[in-house]
Amino acid sequence: MSNTDTAPDMSFENDTERWQRALEAAGLGVWDWNLKTNICIYSESWCRMLGYRRSEFAENDDLFLLLIHPEDRERAIESGDRHLAGKTDRIETELRLQHKAGHWVWVLDRGAVIERDENGNPLRAIGVQTDITQQKQVERDTSLVNERFRLALTAADIGIWHFDVARGRSFWDAKTCEIFGLDTVSKEIDGDTWHTFLHPEDRHEAETRHFQALSEKSEVKVRYRIVRQDGEIRHLETLAKAVPNQGGAGYLVGTIRDVTAEVEAARALQTEKERYEITLGAINDAVVSTDVDGVINFANPSAERMFSLDEQDLIGLNVDSILRGKGKIKSVQSGTTGGFKDDVVLEIDTSYYRCRRSPVVGSEGKCVGQVYSSHDITSDYNRRKQLAYAAHHDSLTGLYNRVAFDEALEAAILQAGETRLAIFYLDLDHFKALNDFAGHAAGDEALKAIAAGLTALLPEGAFFARLGGDEFAILLKDYDRTSAENFATEAIAAVRDVSLSCAVNGPRLGCSIGVFVIDDASIVPSDALARADDACYAAKSAGRNRFAFFTESRSTRTSGLSAAREVADLTEALEDNRLILFGQEIRSLQRPNEQCGRLEILARLESADGRIIGPGSFIPAAERFGMAAMLDRWIIRKALAEHGHRLGSANLKVGFNLSAQTLCDPTLWPFIKEVAEETFTPLSQIAFEITETAAVSCFETAELFVRSARRHGCSVSLDDFGSGLSSFDYLRRFPISCIKIDGAFVEKIVESKVDRAIIASIMELGRNLGFDVVAEKIENEKVATRLQQLGVAYGQGFHLHKPEPLDDIIGRRSGDAVQMERGIAAVGS
Repeated sequence: MSNTDTAPDMSFENDTERWQRALEAAGLGVWDWNLKTNICIYSESWCRMLGYRRSEFAENDDLFLLLIHPEDRERAIESGDRHLAGKTDRIETELRLQHKAGHWVWVLDRGAVIERDENGNPLRAIGVQTDITQQKQVERDTSLVNERFRLALTAADIGIWHFDVARGRSFWDAKTCEIFGLDTVSKEIDGDTWHTFLHPEDRHEAETRHFQALSEKSEVKVRYRIVRQDGEIRHLETLAKAVPNQGGAGYLVGTIRDVTAEVEAARALQTEKERYEITLGAINDAVVSTDVDGVINFANPSAERMFSLDEQDLIGLNVDSILRGKGKIKSVQSGTTGGFKDDVVLEIDTSYYRCRRSPVVGSEGKCVGQVYSSHDITSDYNRRKQLAYAAHHDSLTGLYNRVAFDEALEAAILQAGETRLAIFYLDLDHFKALNDFAGHAAGDEALKAIAAGLTALLPEGAFFARLGGDEFAILLKDYDRTSAENFATEAIAAVRDVSLSCAVNGPRLGCSIGVFVIDDASIVPSDALARADDACYAAKSAGRNRFAFFTESRSTRTSGLSAAREVADLTEALEDNRLILFGQEIRSLQRPNEQCGRLEILARLESADGRIIGPGSFIPAAERFGMAAMLDRWIIRKALAEHGHRLGSANLKVGFNLSAQTLCDPTLWPFIKEVAEETFTPLSQIAFEITETAAVSCFETAELFVRSARRHGCSVSLDDFGSGLSSFDYLRRFPISCIKIDGAFVEKIVESKVDRAIIASIMELGRNLGFDVVAEKIENEKVATRLQQLGVAYGQGFHLHKPEPLDDIIGRRSGDAVQMERGIAAVGS
């Protein structure tokens, strides 16, 4: 388009507007790319196609690349570049875009340049994207059907062929060629070729039946022999059907398979059946025949072994007397005749037999005797008992499992009456540390030892189960609060006294127990167990290795029963602005009293009654109910809105922990940039902390975020380093700037040689790769000194700095006198 004074063609603009409206009405996603400003506008229908509102997207060309599937990105860019370079008439490619709900939407992207300058350079391109997800699904389904058909033919060793009647030509696939001993390549052959292979004795019948199929509507199946070129005779089976062709002679289509092995097997089976039918029947099972009165007149060797009697001792005895004397009837599957069941399971010594009785009918149609056949089912019977046992027992400890406990709890509540029931929910303390320190084999041995130790404490009628992992449950009858306290105390001592043979310096196990005494027979069993779980969590929160009773007023609820309530409380707290931001400084271990340049943002919840609640009470519930991403965004926005503009002058970098749900959101980085711009926050003063478990949930999206953050000057730390098997792989895949050593390796560094060796290796890794290394959970001076000796420069923990309100920290750093006074007052209180 030339830069002239000619008035714009209004009709063209009106036509363009009408076309855009028509495309919108048709549900097509429209994009309009201004190459001069590099701004791409997407239509409302395009946003709806991906589950968004238009207001949720910024108008830029990066949006499309943020949502496109990583596998399709290069191909889509290449298609656009080729068209802009004039190598193709238009942009046309199929690709996937991520829906707001997380799934992928297939679209057909078509577009073209509609405006160029006087030099032919593109100025504007417009296109549409059509949702073809259903079409792609149909293509996949069709491909799957074809693949199934091919596999079915391959598995059945079946060839396919067709004969063009008018042309006198046949098409044989590779399998058909293989059956006839030809080169295994699909080919078109002369129609007479088939006739040359027919066995002389079968030729007439085979030809007649095949041509008969041309005049019949149904399939024709025929078996015949062929003689291969090497003289080998093979038996074949063909299924043929005519397919009419309008205006032509039509086709004969069919399948073919080699049935030589079947024919030979059938012949052999018939011969053996005729020769050994009666003998084999007697040998395979224990067989006893009697006269009409039940007196034994024949017994085969298997029957002798079954009853531990010789044939001469069995002859003349009454079969009912022997069976009832020797065997114990376990089950009956059909009716009775003459006093003995027709089909029973007998237990004889340690073996089990299925015994069936059949009448022997004489020539006049009258019963002249009975035949008893017994089949040894000991293996099957024992296997069924083992499966029944396994369905309700834990394979490692031999205790009952979760299914059995739920059933027992429900039955006990229904039959409780005036009897009080006590549920004990046991969760081992430091079990993960034992597994990490000594291995899972040692952990398994500890679980078995604990199960045995607690079983020895149980009174008669107790029900003890392993719910999974390191969690157990015990159900006791006739237990009130006092007796429950005594038992819980004994159980904690029993766990503490378990001897761990794995290592002298290994972690010792403890046990936290939640107790719920049932005095209401109308309670739902799942609620009862959940309340015991709540109490167990309270015991852990209070310091572990102790017990706690469930109380309705308890604030630390995280079980399935109360997690929903925690989410409701959190939602209300966000609406009321009752979530308080705290910070914990990361300090130099050589100069711990000096001003720090980095802190980690923490969150505390102020309850309705003014109490401050730690993150352990609401973070798990937020993650369980999908609120973690919303919570993370709320914290980031609040922190930057209130303090972001002062971070530069205060020379302070703030770090945010990102959950897995947050990392999986492809719009996270645009959100960060937008908030930083709105609040005048330098991106270089922002840091993010991610864990291996969070990143692995959606690796591609997490990697894209990390690279974007690092490219714009943000710091990224890999948190809890060493806690997972893939920690080192993430150093290779992610461009991080800092690693934070998992506190589990720091806590016992003074006494643990293994932990010191691990931290030393991490430090060496950090020096070689140029990463900062921060040790977490530093709780005392001894730990800090040990870390300094190992070369760790930075640390975080209560010994260095206890978390305090973020307002106080920022105010102190920026020299705000008012904030300083508030901080002094808060410390003094």
